[in-house]
Amino acid sequence: MAKYIIVADDLTGSNATCSLLKKVGLRAASIFQLPKTKIETIDVISYSTDSRGISKEEAYERVKDAVSFLKSEETLLYNKRIDSTLRGNIGSEMDAMLEQLEEDRIAVVVPAYPDSGRIVVNKIMLVNGILLENSDAGRDPKTPVNTSCVEELIQKQSKYSSHYFSLQDIAKEEEKLVKEIELYGKENRVLIFDAVTNEDIIKIARLMNRSNLKIITVDPGPFTMYYTKELQKKNNLEKKILMVIGSATETSKKQIEHILQHEEIFLEKMNPNNFFVEESRQQEIQRVVSMIKKGIDSYDLFLITTTPIGNDEKLNLPEIAKMKGVSVEEISKIISNTLTEAATLVLEEVQKFEGVYSSGGDITLALLEKLNSIGVEIKEEVIPLAAYGRLIGGKFPNMKLVSKGGMVGKEDTIKLCLNQMKSDI
Repeated sequence: MAKYIIVADDLTGSNATCSLLKKVGLRAASIFQLPKTKIETIDVISYSTDSRGISKEEAYERVKDAVSFLKSEETLLYNKRIDSTLRGNIGSEMDAMLEQLEEDRIAVVVPAYPDSGRIVVNKIMLVNGILLENSDAGRDPKTPVNTSCVEELIQKQSKYSSHYFSLQDIAKEEEKLVKEIELYGKENRVLIFDAVTNEDIIKIARLMNRSNLKIITVDPGPFTMYYTKELQKKNNLEKKILMVIGSATETSKKQIEHILQHEEIFLEKMNPNNFFVEESRQQEIQRVVSMIKKGIDSYDLFLITTTPIGNDEKLNLPEIAKMKGVSVEEISKIISNTLTEAATLVLEEVQKFEGVYSSGGDITLALLEKLNSIGVEIKEEVIPLAAYGRLIGGKFPNMKLVSKGGMVGKEDTIKLCLNQMKSDI
């Protein structure tokens, strides 16, 4: 069975959390019927019980049956996906999940969703700055929410004792806070947290991962996504991909701008003006390597590029070649060699990447040479003129690689190539 199990109370919420987990490289399926056989090649199964508007007793039974069917010893994460405005049978469904799993497993409730305007301060949920009970959710004809107090709502609906962590608690030093979490987690089956920013949620995820507690995540999605990233790091399951793009074509520029809008990417732009004096060239390489090492635990997708983005000026290669007294081809080689030298050092010093995306024939060739690879075992074509395969020999044998020409593809081509790699990692 899948390693990540989500039980949602409606299909829309199930789909939403699947979308978040896709961002961390997982293959996710949102279903509304329990499968009769194992679903192959899927990391995440998110099942909707369609129980938001029914009685708490029936909702309990539906979640109990779902968890009983889906649970396995291989599961890394259990999530009770809840509505971002706390509608539905949150308490009874959470209880049902707890009672189908180990007695020492607890529920961790982080209901904030900052990117959607849902924050929790001193136990009170605000929706776009309005008290939850005064929002549209409070007036919902089927499942109205009569209180803005998260703790009050959970305690009314769940039979288990809980402990609340405020923003003031979350701001404490991590070592101290981990000990408090472990203490209260042994005394209560439910821990509830304030959160106003994604950084708050990231910290909670990190703390829970550092603790010795087995948990169920109870949230509308963000906490589960960040906790999953922590689990991936802990279990060496990260799916990090390094993109190396040196093409200066308008096609490459549009593709980069598109992927930056649709994925969370750690971007490092190299300044090619620094490439033509050895001291500044080495400084630029070391700067990029240092920056990526600093961001390695916070991102899965990294991009090193010399491609002009936004209002960046395109390098005038003939003019530079004339100034340096060399050919345009030699200037182009200096750029591709410097870019790929930086990429090679990143791969060697980080040792956490599973795949590489390269754009531009000269970039791909220079990279393969620096990695001492004799070539690529081609597995399939992603799109015409974009090939997916694995490196043969060298420093990183079997490293996944997608390579394409700088003028190949549409705006979404990088995304298609990344999805191909992620599905095979």
